Amino acid sequence: MRKIFQLTLTINDFKLLMKYYFTNGLSPFNKRKLFNELNDARIVSKDNLPLNVVRTGSKVLVRNIDKMQTYSVHIVDKNPDKAKMNRILLSDPLAIALLGYSDGDQTEWEMNKGISRLELISVHQSKYDDGVKSVEREIC
Repeated sequence: MRKIFQLTLTINDFKLLMKYYFTNGLSPFNKRKLFNELNDARIVSKDNLPLNVVRTGSKVLVRNIDKMQTYSVHIVDKNPDKAKMNRILLSDPLAIALLGYSDGDQTEWEMNKGISRLELISVHQSKYDDGVKSVEREIC
């Protein structure tokens, strides 16, 4: 039996995910998964969101379980600097898949090349780039 991971979200992240649920041509798999996750989500104030939960500005080390590959991404809300290859927008399917999860959690999300099983290794909060090396990502 799989362990169920509950999303922990601020109201702004909850609204953002609801927007994607209703407007972004999600696959049937992702739409059903997001619906269930949002129904069970725990909503907290921004000040009470644990530091190990993915949100805007988070730097996340994530592993694609099936490919045995690890990637570093920085989730940003504005257009990422093209020179910073590890930055992804909130609208990126990977960012949508990770919002609200914490380090140690696992999830599945349908990407371009099928369903990917993902594990969050670590989550760090940062509003500013602190010189983290860019890592190309090819999760799908």
